Amino acid sequence: MSRLKGIGVWLAFLGLAAGCGSGSNSTASAAVAARVNGKDITMADLERKFRVRASGDTPVSEEEAQDLKLQILSEMIADEILLSLAAKQDLSVTDAELEARFIAFRGQYSDEAFKTLLAQQNTTTEEMKSDIRRALILEKLINKEVTSHIKVSDQEVLDFYNRYKSRFDLPEGFHIAHILVTNFPDSEVRNAKGDDARTPDEARDKAVRLLKQVQGSADFAAVARDYSEDPTSATQGGDLGFQSLDSLNNIDPRLGQIAQKMKPGEIWPKAVETRFGFHIIKLLERDPGGQKELSDPRVQARIHQELFNGKDRALKAALADAARNKAQVTNYLAERILSTAGVELPN
Repeated sequence: MSRLKGIGVWLAFLGLAAGCGSGSNSTASAAVAARVNGKDITMADLERKFRVRASGDTPVSEEEAQDLKLQILSEMIADEILLSLAAKQDLSVTDAELEARFIAFRGQYSDEAFKTLLAQQNTTTEEMKSDIRRALILEKLINKEVTSHIKVSDQEVLDFYNRYKSRFDLPEGFHIAHILVTNFPDSEVRNAKGDDARTPDEARDKAVRLLKQVQGSADFAAVARDYSEDPTSATQGGDLGFQSLDSLNNIDPRLGQIAQKMKPGEIWPKAVETRFGFHIIKLLERDPGGQKELSDPRVQARIHQELFNGKDRALKAALADAARNKAQVTNYLAERILSTAGVELPN
């Protein structure tokens, strides 16, 4: 079963499992999956999101499909509860904001790849825009109710460092950027040009061509954004961040050997072939490792981000739980599944 692709359900991370039968006990037709504060979540919408989530090559059993639908419905209920809260606060998204976010998302795909994505997810551009609008509203709600309230003090950073100082005794690090060219067709290429080498010969020719460009006057990061077939790093200009020797060796031992021979700013003179394809490697920085002090800006940034993320997760979970406590929710799909199995809930 593949992971959820594209826009998907915005607040799945909340883990808010909406129960059945909370609030109204009114009945609903088989076309309704759940009702949240008087608004219906339809089975058609649930089935659409299910097809997205279950669009991998491995077929799912009836039991797995049922379990997955309940998970997705729980996420949809969580979204709808928070959208109700956003509506009470008059939070909305302008057409210009929607279009800007859609263009940014659409720009990750070539025309052919975007059509393939729509077909794979059995959705339309308008349905995708609707999902994006909801995501943007929820983003505004989270920013207003959670993010804007998070503060990390200097004392908290110092306390964290003193408590976990050993975490900052680091191995030698290599700040690597790469341009990856794979030798197989990939409908999820994320580079700006939508460029995809589809055969080993095409991949080899493309790698040679791009290597010549970056060895000349072309900017490495710009070429990576335009042509790299690594879906994770292409949009970041090929930046892989600092990697230890062990992590490079886990990708391919040749990468570790090459990194040790390079100087900062150097581009390796040949494309390196691994099981992933052809890599064009640039060493941006090299760090000797050892114990890092709190005065190091990278240490401060890492601690600040970790503390921020912890507070962010806690506040989001609290917001979700508090909103859920005040919501009127009936999960009709769960009730129907229990009824079919002959299970009756006590009154």
